[in-house]
Amino acid sequence: MAKERESKGLTQKEVADKIGITQASLSMIEKGKRVGSDKTKIKLSKLYGKTVDYLFFEDKITKRD
Repeated sequence: MAKERESKGLTQKEVADKIGITQASLSMIEKGKRVGSDKTKIKLSKLYGKTVDYLFFEDKITKRD
């Protein structure tokens, strides 16, 4: 998921601030050491323009409807 963030030119801190979590939490989510809440997953999905399945479950479908 870090590649999605980096492709938008955003830092972990910027993304964390935009979605209302700590930078440490985002770091752990990106490393796969923590699973974000459903609300966090949806916010990341909207921010990156990718489906939750793509971001968190490696689904091939990338665009949100």
